[in-house]
Amino acid sequence: MLFFISLCFIIQSCVPKAAITIYFSKYTDTDIYLIPIKRQVNGNELYKKALEELIKGPINHSEGNSVLPETTRILSVEKKGSILEVDFSKEILTDADKILILSNKDHWLNIAIEEIALKSIVNTLTEFSDIKAVKILIEGKSNGKIGGIEIENFWGHSSLNFNFERDESVIR
Repeated sequence: MLFFISLCFIIQSCVPKAAITIYFSKYTDTDIYLIPIKRQVNGNELYKKALEELIKGPINHSEGNSVLPETTRILSVEKKGSILEVDFSKEILTDADKILILSNKDHWLNIAIEEIALKSIVNTLTEFSDIKAVKILIEGKSNGKIGGIEIENFWGHSSLNFNFERDESVIR
């Protein structure tokens, strides 16, 4: 038994670490943008690990703001040529109130937060040189409803009916 535990420890420590870049949001009174953050993860399933780090959120305030609800799960990640198809759990929609600012006077900010969340996902995944675009699914679907929420409208303003490409104009 001790040999088995020691072997497991040795094998775990042999898994190479990989440096990844993920993107969190920052706000000013007049702007919202993404900042790159470096993280170290185990070297397997890097696309999924990058998304998991994004969902975990910032370690401290200097890393910016969370862009996805921490209750979100990644159901699958599938590479189709240079397109990465990511299927998120329904919590990315149903728990959006944990990210959005629920005030009518800040409606413009919620639109910007929604857009920056999508760009955070896409820019994080297109950091990998073999990924050129990202297709986002929720519970395996890109349209219809989950819990009364229209999937194709994401958090209310952005269509999920197409593949998203990298947008470096929002990175500072």
